[in-house]
Amino acid sequence: MSLLREVKPRNARTARIVKAREPQQIEARKRVLLLHGTKCPQSLATCLTTIAKLTQPYSTKLNKKNDNIHPFENAESLEFLAGKNECGIVVFGTHTKKRPNNVTLLRAFDNRVLDMVELLLITPPELIQVQRRIDIGVEMKPMILFAGSQWEDESSSERAAVFRTLRSQLLDLFQGEEIPSVDVAGLQHVLMIAAGEGANNNSRILDDPADKPVIHLRWYKVNTKKSTSPKVPRVELESVGPIFDFRVGRFREADESVMKEAMKHGRRPNEARTKKNIETDLVGDKIGRVHLGKQDLSQLQTRKMKGLKRSHADLDDEETVTNGVENDEDELLVPDEDLDEDGGMDLDGEDESGASSLGESGDEIDIGDDSDEEMADELVPDSLPKRQKLSR
Repeated sequence: MSLLREVKPRNARTARIVKAREPQQIEARKRVLLLHGTKCPQSLATCLTTIAKLTQPYSTKLNKKNDNIHPFENAESLEFLAGKNECGIVVFGTHTKKRPNNVTLLRAFDNRVLDMVELLLITPPELIQVQRRIDIGVEMKPMILFAGSQWEDESSSERAAVFRTLRSQLLDLFQGEEIPSVDVAGLQHVLMIAAGEGANNNSRILDDPADKPVIHLRWYKVNTKKSTSPKVPRVELESVGPIFDFRVGRFREADESVMKEAMKHGRRPNEARTKKNIETDLVGDKIGRVHLGKQDLSQLQTRKMKGLKRSHADLDDEETVTNGVENDEDELLVPDEDLDEDGGMDLDGEDESGASSLGESGDEIDIGDDSDEEMADELVPDSLPKRQKLSR
């Protein structure tokens, strides 16, 4: 919920102004507001004037003194002035005994402070005075070079956060208006921003004054001269403008949720619609991603091989085990001890020589006068199932 007072337009002119201040599909170049505090030495005034000249015609410079403005303690005055002048970037210069030649870079979003970085100007005043004035045309696109390993640090340390925020602020300050193409003749100057190394990379930036890194700002003019190649000229860089060296001071990082809201934008008019699960690699090939459901490997059709083909006998055995019934022919259940080695039945009284002890000769056995049917009933017990009895 925003705490800002909602402005209701009373006429058409006010309605157009309110609509122009609303978030746009394509935002215009951020305007820069430059002002100073109670004291403004010549070196600090030169720095503010140089920044104002490089950001024309999107800069507004206030020459009056502004008392009792302390950005890190209370930034309401700067928020009011930035909203009144419709500026998204504020460059505030102040000079005190504790912090001499102090330059504060501030970005605003929704008329509220987004992030701030404090830079202490440490260049000697006599060195700034002897430098020539910077002579660069209006709306010239600069070529910006960030030198130093500090700008490429992607870690989550406090030092990396400071350089990441400072780089974003400097790009917003000097990059100019966003255009689709640029003429080569318009590339007339180069801005080099070099970062020095601190004495101890493990110490905290804001607590150890001796370890605060130094930022070097240099401007160069591009001079093209005749070369041996007919198409590529020889390029020389000529140092122009004053030399500024800053030491990083206090720092306030933007809130993560507010920064995410500030970076949100809709689809550009000429921006191609992104298709889901379709990407383009560095070579330019289009790569698509297909999402499949869970595969059922039990229904997978494998290659048929004759060596793995089952015979009819295997199928019959499986059916027999499944049904629990054996298809073999009926057999006579006889104890194993009554069978001889040849598979025959060993009658009682027969010795190892093969002769029966019941009679004198082994050819005939006197079984009495009983009939064959009675003898079969005696051999087969009644307790056996009917299907296992011998046929009569």
